[in-house]
Amino acid sequence: MPAPRHRTDARRHPAARLLFLAAGLLLAAASARSSPLNELPVGDPLEPELRAFEVLNGEALVPGIALRRLHTRPIQRVELRGHLSAPPESLPPAVGVTLARIGRELARDLPVDSLGLPSAGRTPRLWTWVGLENERFEGSAALEGAADFNQHEAPLIVSGSGARLRMNAEMERWSAGVDMLFGRLDEARRFADPIVPGNDLVSHLVAARLAYTGRDGRWALGMGRSRHQWGPGDEGSLLISGSAPPITGFDLRARLEGLGVDAIALNATLESAAGEQLAAHRIEWRPFPSVRLGLAEAARYKSPSWQPLYLAGVIPYVLVQRIAVQEEPDSLIANRNNVLVGLDAAVRVLPGIRVYGEMVIDDLHAKTADIPNKLGFQVGLEGYRSLGHGRIGALGEFTRISRYVYTSFFGRTFEVQGMSLGWPDGPDSRRLHVRMSWDPDAAWQIGLRAAQINRGEGTLSDPFVQGSGHQEIWTFAGIVERTRDVELTGRWWPRTGVDLAVSGGWRQILNEAHVAGALREGAFGSVAVRLER
Repeated sequence: MPAPRHRTDARRHPAARLLFLAAGLLLAAASARSSPLNELPVGDPLEPELRAFEVLNGEALVPGIALRRLHTRPIQRVELRGHLSAPPESLPPAVGVTLARIGRELARDLPVDSLGLPSAGRTPRLWTWVGLENERFEGSAALEGAADFNQHEAPLIVSGSGARLRMNAEMERWSAGVDMLFGRLDEARRFADPIVPGNDLVSHLVAARLAYTGRDGRWALGMGRSRHQWGPGDEGSLLISGSAPPITGFDLRARLEGLGVDAIALNATLESAAGEQLAAHRIEWRPFPSVRLGLAEAARYKSPSWQPLYLAGVIPYVLVQRIAVQEEPDSLIANRNNVLVGLDAAVRVLPGIRVYGEMVIDDLHAKTADIPNKLGFQVGLEGYRSLGHGRIGALGEFTRISRYVYTSFFGRTFEVQGMSLGWPDGPDSRRLHVRMSWDPDAAWQIGLRAAQINRGEGTLSDPFVQGSGHQEIWTFAGIVERTRDVELTGRWWPRTGVDLAVSGGWRQILNEAHVAGALREGAFGSVAVRLER
């Protein structure tokens, strides 16, 4: 028998009155819409859905979403706002599943009802305050992370797991955001004091940004700490990759709507005490709705601060060093930079099928074979189509990075915190991966992934030194480590703030750590959780 209910008179109990008032404020805040100036951070679960929407030619069916730029990330949510449109009466199931996931995420920030987007499954922010004159303050809390399980090994909590606190503020067109992690980071004791002595549990600033955004998001400038990814790659890109650690810098971007061109200039400090700087700029051009082209350039140079010609981002970096040497003929060694050029293209050949590719050029030496060219490339094919009431998808991607790419014998290596700024495997590597997925509806996903990774003994700290003689850059150095794995994943993503995944598979590593004949194989698995409010 249920216990009898006792009515509480809030007028006679001040504590109860405060409780009801707090509950009312929380409910009122929960219904408020947050700022569209927020960025969609690199690696966000929504990114694969935007990718699928592009491949399915969703913009032609749902003009409420605009994919102005897709391969120059991060993206501000305001940029995804399309034209006013009535909700479509019927959509192919593959587009419907994709749209449901995009709509419920954008419903936190954009007026989706007027854009014809669904909002079922939207999880509001934990707290939102809206003042006068476009003033906003909002906060979100989350538990995010994963645990890896490998046969014959102890479970490992994945780096980046823990409690997250995100806060954003807006005043007119100014916005500021902070993302804090209270959890585990690999080798955290090298740069932070642990919360509990003797482990890698720390409080860590994941991202922080102050920005000003122009009307409709057509231009913006900002500074802070964040990740960037330039290129169409699925597991990373070749010039600036989201697999690299966050970097601290300043960026300026603008869009020429009539030409379908987006441009960005990025300046970052990789090591402040050592004066190690990064300058990069990129143009993403969409000449046709089914075609995206990208051209980018990045330079590593040494200076106590950002140099004006790099900061401006309008002059090719290959000319900046020449200008510096002309002004100071004896400054070649001090002003020497390491420049990489990236080109990429993605073409939707049919609705639901897209091919893409990227190339990075570190050095080209046509006059002599004694100095090797430093090149890398990536090609991919992906497709999505309807199956029943859901969606199936498949992707295959091949990436090859030759020896000496990203390296520099004079100290301008393309790395940060010991990790590559570009492709995560670094130089002297080859990766082939294939993934397939079945999404019976917007809440469930079953995925299968297989990959083979080959790594030679060439590393970021192994540059080519002039006078070493002819080198075969496409031949792996030393003993090749080969990793093969296959993984099956089940995922439940019913709302924006609830994302759970369980996976298991088999992995074989031959010549582990480049030791001939060393073999390790066995089962592995993982559990991933993201609970956000």
